[in-house]
Order: sequence, then C-alpha cells, then structure tokens
Amino acid sequence: MSNDTNVRVYDSRSAAYHQAFQVFLENTDQKVVARRWLDELVRELAARHVFIDAGAGNGQVTAWFLGSFERTIAIEPNPSLADDLRHACPGAELLQSRILQAKPGAGGDLVLCSHVLYYIDRSEWATTADRMASWLAPGGVLVVVLQSHETDCMRMLEAFCGHRFDLSGLADEFAARHRGRYRVEMQQVAAYVTARDLAAAFTIGEFMLNLLPMSDPPERQALERYILQHFAAPGALFRFSCHQDFLVIRPQSE
Repeated sequence: MSNDTNVRVYDSRSAAYHQAFQVFLENTDQKVVARRWLDELVRELAARHVFIDAGAGNGQVTAWFLGSFERTIAIEPNPSLADDLRHACPGAELLQSRILQAKPGAGGDLVLCSHVLYYIDRSEWATTADRMASWLAPGGVLVVVLQSHETDCMRMLEAFCGHRFDLSGLADEFAARHRGRYRVEMQQVAAYVTARDLAAAFTIGEFMLNLLPMSDPPERQALERYILQHFAAPGALFRFSCHQDFLVIRPQSE
C-alpha cells in the first residue's frame, strides 16, 4: 500500500465501490445472520401479500423474499444499483425514487429498510420512518436495519470521521411521536468481519469510512495502522464486529 496517498472516496455508482462492497460481503457473516433473523420474522407474519424493500440497492436482499410474497415492490433511486436490481429481481416492481417521494400504492406486510439510513441525512430520519410506517398493511411490520452504535466498525468511523450512527435515537423519537399507535422494539444481532489478510481488511475499512462524506480523507497509512492495532487476530486474520440493530415497528391493534 502506498504511504503517500489518501483513503479513496467512492462514487456509489463506480466499479471500485462495487468491488469494495463485494470484498466486505465475502469476509463477513452480516448478511447470513440478517437473513436468518428476517426469515424467522417472515414466517411469523400474519399475511405475505406485499413486500416493500425501501432502498433495495442491488437487489440481493430483495431476492431473498421474492418467492415468499405475492408481490414485491423495490425502491431504489441509484441508477447503477437499479440496473443491478432489475437483473437480480426481474419479478419485482421497481420504483426509481427516494423513499420520501415513493408511492408504492399498496400496503406492505413487510416493509424493510436495510442499511440505508447511512445515506440519508439524519434530519430526515424521522420523516423517512413515518413515511415507511404509513405504507404498512394491517398487521404489517416495518423493519429498519443499521449497524449497532458500539461496533468496531462504528468506532473506526468515529475515529476517522468524527461520527457514528445510532438507531436507538430514532426508535425513541418514533415511539414518543406516535404514542400508543405502534409497538416499537430494538433487537441486536451479532455479526463480524473476519478478513483473510491486511489487504482485504483495509478495503473493508476504506469501504466503511465511505458511509460518511469525506472532504478530507485520512492517509491510507493511518487507516492501515488503526487496523493493525485494533483488528489483528490470531492466525494472520483480522476480525472486527459489525453487529446489527433491528428496529421493529408494528401498528398496535385497535
């Protein structure tokens, strides 16, 4: 790695972004444990008519549930990711708009917003949650997923970018704003990155820092030192936590 260059700033439409994301997926169990948790939730739903994936990305998660619901509506404004989604989920209805502008036109038995709020300004979280909750069918469930506040990844983000994300604040705000109308719960599901070598660990660290805009990206050498100091594990591996918080919102029965 070059010592005189800075951490890359990714364009989410670029091949480099997709490659880094793939490295992350190949070295973590985050998706595996998330799917296990979501599969159990889907089995317990009162009905499985409509699934709304809000911020569906490349369609990987959307595809998990195509066969579980009669109708799938995927919301994704990014043109590059929307193209990937069309190929991954040809049976889904695509709404290429931001969540706040989307009009699904059907009540969702499951409305899912998985790892999307990083890319939405914190000032819009409350209105975004309200918007998604308004799409729920009777007996439906809204699930918002984000990395937990106290993970190694979030600590790294704060160390270099001065900020980390906290879903519990949104949960408290939503519950206070809709007193008695919804049941609001938070659950944490443990997950880890286990990188096979420093190069993979660095790429994942770089990808995580890109969760926030970086006008002054840190030096690559500084990120490498941080990873070596905090994430080195026995067996020449690198291990760091990326636990997920699941915010679950259900309308209260009348």
